Amino acid sequence: MSALEVAVPSRDRLGECPVWDDRTGTLWRVDAVAGAVLAVEVTSGAERRYDVGRHVGSVVLTDDPRQVLLAAQGGFHRLDLSSREVDLLAPLHEHDTDLLLNDGACDPAGRFVAGTMRRDARPGRAGLYRYAPPSDVVPLLAGAGVSNGLCWSDDGAVLYWIDTLLGRVERLGYDVQTGTVTSRAPAFDLTRFAGAPDGMAIDAQGCLWVAFWRGGAVRRFDPDGRLLDEVRVPVLRTTSCCLGGHDLRDLYVTTARQSVRDAPRDVEPWAGAVLRVRVDVPGLPVRRWDPTA
Repeated sequence: MSALEVAVPSRDRLGECPVWDDRTGTLWRVDAVAGAVLAVEVTSGAERRYDVGRHVGSVVLTDDPRQVLLAAQGGFHRLDLSSREVDLLAPLHEHDTDLLLNDGACDPAGRFVAGTMRRDARPGRAGLYRYAPPSDVVPLLAGAGVSNGLCWSDDGAVLYWIDTLLGRVERLGYDVQTGTVTSRAPAFDLTRFAGAPDGMAIDAQGCLWVAFWRGGAVRRFDPDGRLLDEVRVPVLRTTSCCLGGHDLRDLYVTTARQSVRDAPRDVEPWAGAVLRVRVDVPGLPVRRWDPTA
């Protein structure tokens, strides 16, 4: 493993949800509390910023280079990259103004799945949802605290999911044909580590990279929870990660200067930057949204 370095010298208030576009060599992410979507061409360093005017939890790619989809405050949205307009595709039918959409990703069939959290992180008030085109939102799981990292096994039969308040990774049975959660069981506990589990990525060996909020680390585990590797991060607010680069062996790590509720703090030089380290096992190509799924 190489030394950790700054990949993007940003100062995100709450950098989250990095996504690697293997077709264009672009790293996407969101600055959640700033309400921004950002795309960096890593070879040139050129960055495009899209201010969407609301809290944004996650971004997913599509086959149309003119648009991306967002899980943002109020529901699932489409961002037109040319006009910069944001259209609400499907509202989240929850009458709670403090409920925010958070981490999201596409399942193996191309469905957009995202979770929620309350600003005050109140237990039991969040859930996991699926966008069902053209205008519906389908609840997949209720009673969560803070829904965070989610990724699927290679065959799609298992959805690994983090409820940060539980301090563990959950193993959800998943029916790819219908896009439904069929079972739920603890996968492995993470409370022995400093910080709280946040965002997560899966690699080509089916192992999970987990970022630890207020823990200053990203750790790699096998599906049974055995610790395989650790990247120490000089930013306590380590938020999420993805695998990218030309061979999918660059681990990109997002960080933050604040939480949803806190004011920004400038005590760590790299706080808010995107960091990068080379790892041994590559990731998997990103799954894109498919409107026909």
